[in-house]
Amino acid sequence: MCRLVVLLVFALAGPGLCQLAPSDPQYYRSSRERVDSYVFRTYTDPSRLSWLLFDSAVDHWYKAPCEWDQSARSYGYRVASGWGRRIVRNTAQLGFETALQEDSRYRRSGERGFGRRVLFAVNHSVLAYKPDGSVSPMYGRMAAGLVADATSSTWHPRPTTASSFVGGMGQAAIDRAGNNLLTEFEPDLKRFGLRVWKAVVGKP
Repeated sequence: MCRLVVLLVFALAGPGLCQLAPSDPQYYRSSRERVDSYVFRTYTDPSRLSWLLFDSAVDHWYKAPCEWDQSARSYGYRVASGWGRRIVRNTAQLGFETALQEDSRYRRSGERGFGRRVLFAVNHSVLAYKPDGSVSPMYGRMAAGLVADATSSTWHPRPTTASSFVGGMGQAAIDRAGNNLLTEFEPDLKRFGLRVWKAVVGKP
């Protein structure tokens, strides 16, 4: 929800601040394309780096986890922990999805109704594409999430329990649904922001 609000603010702030996502991807054409996608979303995508800093700031504000205080050093811990978890998760996801021939990147629905678009985005928070265009549960991404949870417990002060694994999978699905909704409605927010911007500055 926080990300939806922030993106709406960016859309209203002006046409130069909210960039549209790239065209909806097709299934990976080669192993090189898959690896390039992994490198981009893990290390160099400016939007994901921005969200990492934003999410860490939210956790810092709410003092989560409570073992880390609200000092500048603890904010650094939260950023490093989040990035480390991302590296582990995305690396494991690369291996699992390659082996299972899955592509969990989101494609916009192409639907016209608001409800249908929301339902499509939420449903595809747990689905991945196969080479023939069909969809199946994203086993690779879910397995990578478990690996990331288990690995991050070596540096994160959160206890590792069965309930924490289940909760982590649920939170990952919620986050995925939110990201899908952002991707689905980003062009609409962009157009809305442009209309408001023109109305404010008085441009035709």
